[in-house]
Amino acid sequence: MREKGQAALIVVFGLGMMGVLAALGFSWFGPKTIIRQKILADSNLAYFAAQSGIEELMIRLRSHHNFGDWWDMSYELDNGAVFYATISGDLDTKIATSTGIYKDYVRRLEIKVASSSAKTSFLFAVQSGDGGFELESGTEIRGMGGRDGNIYSNGDVLGEKKSSGNSGSRVLGDVWAVGKISGLDGDDSGGVYITGDAAANELLRCEVLGDVEGPVPPGSGCSYGGDYEAGEVPESMPMEHVDVDFWKQQAEHSSVWSGDCVVDPKGGVSDCSGSEKKLGSVKIEGNLVIESNSEVVLTGPVWVEGDLTINSNVDVYVDESLGTEGVVVVTDYPSDQVGRGKIETLSNVDFFQTSQGGPAVFVSTNEGENCTADPAISVSSNTSTVVFSAPNGCVFFESNSFVRGVLAKKVYLSNNSVIEYDPRLATVILKTGLGGWAVVSFQETAE
Repeated sequence: MREKGQAALIVVFGLGMMGVLAALGFSWFGPKTIIRQKILADSNLAYFAAQSGIEELMIRLRSHHNFGDWWDMSYELDNGAVFYATISGDLDTKIATSTGIYKDYVRRLEIKVASSSAKTSFLFAVQSGDGGFELESGTEIRGMGGRDGNIYSNGDVLGEKKSSGNSGSRVLGDVWAVGKISGLDGDDSGGVYITGDAAANELLRCEVLGDVEGPVPPGSGCSYGGDYEAGEVPESMPMEHVDVDFWKQQAEHSSVWSGDCVVDPKGGVSDCSGSEKKLGSVKIEGNLVIESNSEVVLTGPVWVEGDLTINSNVDVYVDESLGTEGVVVVTDYPSDQVGRGKIETLSNVDFFQTSQGGPAVFVSTNEGENCTADPAISVSSNTSTVVFSAPNGCVFFESNSFVRGVLAKKVYLSNNSVIEYDPRLATVILKTGLGGWAVVSFQETAE
């Protein structure tokens, strides 16, 4: 596959020409206004190119790319803008710079990152284990603001319809599959529509707009618009690990609730959220049920020893004081990870991250892999700014679901559902005992 910036932006600016032309009839300031708008648009394209370079370096850094003491790259975006990116430093601290150039405009960004025991990164819209990723028709994986929504699967990626239309199984980004890319119901029908590049052991049922890579050329059921490169099967990538033991410890050390907790707008003796409807940091020695029409604010980590059920018409907020950090909710019953520790959200449940992008991350240790009958996590419609993780089980999205990201051994996306990746998840700080890289500073600098 040709070298490509995985995080490259495709930016389209609507200048509103009809409104500008109309303004010319009323004011002699019109020509100056047009010039200012054009300058702003061109300068923005240079800035976004620089941002693409920074994001590309961060993705490579968190994917354990060996940069050595100094490394650089350049890339031309589809809109003609170019970025030149460099990264230098040692094992503890690195400086990444990216210069974006569009026409006569130059913008330069610089970030400093430090090796941290406080980092979990979410690099893909979907990352699945050897159980693979399955998409029904009318589904879409994308990124916010026109960015890519990339998929990495240690198994197969299977779609019901390889169409660019609304009924297709569409990935607006790149796909890596250790197994095959093919049809949901077999290798003779269906498939996946992919706007970026694709790499897999077998490319059998797909329509790929970019390049393809694999040990053998794509089959007759897989078309591609770029080049074919003979290459190795994508390596099995370790799933991004959320340190559940750390979060359980943090929750338990703060407080313990004995028995089931039922969050209810009317309160009650079983409501562990109190009159302010705040939850965390706490270990719940039982099930957690959030009743319909509730609002609850997550202020710290929560460990649920039983099951977690969020009923319909519920709003879940991440406390604004957490900033970029986010909050983790773990469901885990160590002695029974087959029958307990499941998560279920019903319809019209909305999750609200902080204004700085700190999300709610829900992790289930349940081992349920039967997606349609007994998943570890079952998600109904209208969830939003939230991440679900089931490292040993399936995350099953029912029809009309909408989420920001998912990590699971197996992922199943039902029709009319969307996973829209938020790039800020790549820099979310989850304070755990894990190794990684934390952003220390971010600034725009002069040339």
